[in-house]
Amino acid sequence: MARCFICDKIYQPGREMTCSDQCHQELIRQLIAEFGQFQKLVRASTGLAYKVATRDIIEQGVREQDLDQYPLWEQTDQARRAEKI
Repeated sequence: MARCFICDKIYQPGREMTCSDQCHQELIRQLIAEFGQFQKLVRASTGLAYKVATRDIIEQGVREQDLDQYPLWEQTDQARRAEKI
């Protein structure tokens, strides 16, 4: 038997970490609050960075070939200035 990551309730395995859709949504909310709405994923073969939703990473997983469906990560002006120094 597994225990829910959110409510600690024992449940039948089959879900990864939570016992219900409600607990799953709460887990997603907590992880987004901790790690942010988007993550910067860099394609190993090209070095290009993509802006990927944290929810997509958690719920679907993201493979290198999936990155083309996401926008490129745009650097902020502050980061660009820091690279020039």
